[in-house]
Amino acid sequence: MEISKWNNIMKSFQDLMGWQKGMTEVLVTKKLAFGRKGIEEIIGREEKYLVHILRKRYRDITEEIEYREAQKLKKEE
Repeated sequence: MEISKWNNIMKSFQDLMGWQKGMTEVLVTKKLAFGRKGIEEIIGREEKYLVHILRKRYRDITEEIEYREAQKLKKEE
C-alpha cells in the first residue's frame, strides 16, 4: 500500500474520532487483519481487503456517533 493512501485513511479516522482514538482504531484494525506486516508489504488483494475492513469500520463508527447524538437530542427535548 502506498504511504500516501495510508496517510489519507489515517487522517479520515483522526478527523472523525480525534487524533489518538483515530490512530489507535486504524492500527488495531490493521494488526488484527495482518499482524506485524508492514504497510509497504500489503499489496494487491490484501490492500483491497484492508481498505474494505477500514471502510466498514469507519461506517460503523459514524453510525454509532450519529446514534449517540440523536439520543442526546431526544433527552434534551
